[in-house]
Amino acid sequence: MAVFGVEGNQFVLDGKAIRLLSGAIHYFRVVPEYWRDRLLKLKACGLNTVETYVPWNLHEPKEGQFQFEGIAGIENFIRLAG
Repeated sequence: MAVFGVEGNQFVLDGKAIRLLSGAIHYFRVVPEYWRDRLLKLKACGLNTVETYVPWNLHEPKEGQFQFEGIAGIENFIRLAG
């Protein structure tokens, strides 16, 4: 497993300095069929991390009723981003 830490004022990954450059994708605003494309475009821009917002009202539209499929498939999005 990779080792991530902070040394002085910089992030370090496996003993080497690394800059974290992030972009955002709101997975629920992009159809799942385009997630891979959008993540690859983020990478092509030189970004190495992705941030997302989790709209809980999408995942629990009614109290106790949960949704994690299709456009609400955050687990699939995170796996793909990994």
